[in-house]
Amino acid sequence: MTSLFWEPNDKNPGPPYLGEKNLAKERYKRPDKLLADPDMIVIGSGIGGLSIASILAQKKNARVLLLEANTVPGGATHCHEIGGFEWNSGVDSIGDMDPRKGRGLFRPTIDYVTGGQLQWAKMPDVHEVSTLGEEVYQWYSSAEKNIAWVQEKFPGQGDIRKYYRLEAAIEWAAWCWTLTKLFPSWVPESFRELFYRIFGGKWRQYMLQTTNDVYQRVLGFSRHLTTVYTYMYGNHGATPDHSPFAFHAVNLLHYRDGAYYPVGGPGQIAECVIPIIEKAGGQLAVGCPVQRILVEDGRTVGVRLESGEEIRCNTVISDASAYTTYMELLEPELRDSLGFPEKFTRISPSPGHCWLFLGYDEAIDLPKQIFWEMPQYTGVDRLDLDAADIEYKQNLRFDGMAGYLLSPSSRDPVYAQRYPNKSTVIVLAEAPSAWINRAKDDPEWKATIDTKIGDNLEKIVHRHMPVLKDKQPVFRRSGFPMGCNPRAWGGGSLGLEPSGARFVEHTHWLRPQTPIKGLWLTGQDPFSAGFSGSMLSARVTYAAMTGNWLSLLFKKM
Repeated sequence: MTSLFWEPNDKNPGPPYLGEKNLAKERYKRPDKLLADPDMIVIGSGIGGLSIASILAQKKNARVLLLEANTVPGGATHCHEIGGFEWNSGVDSIGDMDPRKGRGLFRPTIDYVTGGQLQWAKMPDVHEVSTLGEEVYQWYSSAEKNIAWVQEKFPGQGDIRKYYRLEAAIEWAAWCWTLTKLFPSWVPESFRELFYRIFGGKWRQYMLQTTNDVYQRVLGFSRHLTTVYTYMYGNHGATPDHSPFAFHAVNLLHYRDGAYYPVGGPGQIAECVIPIIEKAGGQLAVGCPVQRILVEDGRTVGVRLESGEEIRCNTVISDASAYTTYMELLEPELRDSLGFPEKFTRISPSPGHCWLFLGYDEAIDLPKQIFWEMPQYTGVDRLDLDAADIEYKQNLRFDGMAGYLLSPSSRDPVYAQRYPNKSTVIVLAEAPSAWINRAKDDPEWKATIDTKIGDNLEKIVHRHMPVLKDKQPVFRRSGFPMGCNPRAWGGGSLGLEPSGARFVEHTHWLRPQTPIKGLWLTGQDPFSAGFSGSMLSARVTYAAMTGNWLSLLFKKM
């Protein structure tokens, strides 16, 4: 790499970019023959699976067989190639990509995983804009700049500096929680829980308190300022009256020093990782859904594919989610004997997402920022996001719904090179699992909801990108769920619900090491949600597998 971030004169050091003349769906085919006697099998090629496969290939020279059910690798990092355009499926904005600032942990990790070939484009200083009715708030890549406008617009309405100190303190305390994921299975859960209670500090404390409660009771925020600071609640899978404050705080902390976008689009991540796996003798196999994880005498011995083919291997790492792994890939008798059905009655899937894709056959100068529009309904207190959420999800009121808007074509600095004279816009909103479950049995109802979602999300586009009001898209499609993982439990985009219970009550069984010898988990569920949580999960899984806990103390791999 010639520089830390992409610059206009940089030469691309990595593999060719995906684009209309280099489509992923045309490049990847199911192999005629699968790797014989792999050292390890990884199920799922999301960022968790890609990362652990890359780490094992580089650290252990392991021949990894990476099995992907879909026809294109990448999980939520892959892009849908539809209608002559490219559409993100899960990666829109990533924080912590400048190792010189803040935690500086995620950039060294992604650089190692991709062999330093993936470039990052820094988004503008105002990287996000949120609106509450007619009120507009700009979110800067600097705590001090955000403190300044809060003190100007909301004088005396809360201790804003205390908030930013608390945000950092919660993140620091998360290291204790991480360590509980590493204890080997012979360490009793009672000891792990005692360790967590003693040393969990603010991480555990504020996982058990709601976002609204901490802002108003602990920090003295006015109700108005609280609502403004919870604009990103759509990232958490829960509204401010229910979301754990600690999870909310670390999400905001993730973007404290700015937001970044992968050059070449999110699909470029897999393009950089796969050659690393192959160099060590490994193989990516798309179109190879796993039907069963094979277990004999309490030990993993391989997998059986839906095609009936069996691959024997004593180490299997699943990036297919905890629910899929335990409830669908294990034999029912084994699953039941280990108590997993009961565990999953006490935790739910995260919400999924509904979407609107708009494609234009011209290069349009669109903003690089992400726009968050908070819900506003007639007859509902404009500061009550929880009441508005009920109107949306239960009463099916779409006019006034919240939305999350971005233009991938404007965020990627080489988009014009990959898709000349084209522009794209994506708008997202939450779609609860109840909708997704009903849609499976009632296609007519789903079609009606798709239309209402699309029409109202398009209104959000025109409010924030008025240049598009008089332009007719050549491609328009809306629906739900988003499609990050079409096999996900309840269509959830974030795996299991990111509730306080997930990080406290359920944390000791949601961990890399499973009760079955040779079977490991990685990705969102055994650690934390989202791209960065899944990627860092691979490091945690590697540390647990090898016993090399010290590897987590260093930013560089």
